[in-house]
Amino acid sequence: MSSSFAWVDYSSAHREDMDRLLDAFRDKGTVDEMGVGTVRNTFSELLFPGTSTLHTRARYLLFVPWSVTTVSSRRLPSDRAVHELRQQEIRLIESLRAGDIDGGVIGRDARASLGRMASVAYWGALAIYGIKRCGHTIEQHLRYATERPPASVDEDDDPQHVRHVDPCFRQLPTQPDDWLRTTDFALTRDEAEFLRDRILDTCSDRYLGWLIQHGVRGDTDMPWDQSLLADLPTGPARSLEHARRFSLLHEGAPILYNLLLARDKGWAEGVETYTDRFQAWAAHEETQQAAAAWDRDDFWRCLAQARWRHNPATHTYVDAWVALVRDGRDLTRDPMAEKLIRDRELSLKGRRSRFVNSDALEAWEGGSGMGRMLYRWPEAKQLVDDIHRGLELVDA
Repeated sequence: MSSSFAWVDYSSAHREDMDRLLDAFRDKGTVDEMGVGTVRNTFSELLFPGTSTLHTRARYLLFVPWSVTTVSSRRLPSDRAVHELRQQEIRLIESLRAGDIDGGVIGRDARASLGRMASVAYWGALAIYGIKRCGHTIEQHLRYATERPPASVDEDDDPQHVRHVDPCFRQLPTQPDDWLRTTDFALTRDEAEFLRDRILDTCSDRYLGWLIQHGVRGDTDMPWDQSLLADLPTGPARSLEHARRFSLLHEGAPILYNLLLARDKGWAEGVETYTDRFQAWAAHEETQQAAAAWDRDDFWRCLAQARWRHNPATHTYVDAWVALVRDGRDLTRDPMAEKLIRDRELSLKGRRSRFVNSDALEAWEGGSGMGRMLYRWPEAKQLVDDIHRGLELVDA
């Protein structure tokens, strides 16, 4: 039986052709068609705690508490405080549009009509990094700020120059005087040191903490680029290696899913495209190496230790898929592989499955769920880069 996973001594030109073919299809906004999002998200949080695909720039970790403390200092009734915070964040959007419109402004286009403000996107990260020390929601915090007795002020202090201290937050770097008129995402050295220290205090044993200490050298598209891994400690290295192998080995499943849909739809061009891509993935040196020797028992232990909410169906599906990949058959025509993919989507979507719902199949336009899982790497890399640029400044 011929095997699409046979070990072949490819020429460098052949490998480069395969790399280009795979890269052409990689989608940075991968949709979870095969129901492995909980595994992906667990590794994302294990490697890069506090990050989110909604995050853009590190300075939001300061913009948000500055905005909240500015409002809480006024001790407004809670409903009005919530309204004032929104107005404050709209001012921030306009300020960033004036100072760095292309830098990653949340609400750049929606502006005042933005539904999810930056405070919502970053509130959880503030707690994870120990910048926010209370467990309140934003609304609860603003209400409690009104109910708290005002801080005592020494009679010799000038009230105009007393700095408001919000006990929910650590002592923050001083906000610039003009930050709500025009501002950008460049951290001062003082701000970068504050964020570095917060992340190291809370995430020193994670890959994110390692990167904050050592920086990201070069333009790396993958978190497991060899330029990043020298002397990486055992704990983060173990998590990263399991995440890498899972990303590589599962990448073929959504390709096969799209191939099966193309066949069902009678789309000859799609069948050819997805067959070529699957075969390129299967024959790729990285895929073969990942399949050759992977301790899946330790993979599941790693997930369990990271508090993955165990799902027996997902566990069974992943093990079955990896076993098929390791078996070395041509999975583009393998009945067991086809059954696994069809059954998996049907179990996830029921009557909405594209395999049984003709309207859903008709609406399908290709490319669903494809792309390698990067575990929030673009957002984590931007966070690290922002902090390191600030640390490189000579003056605070």
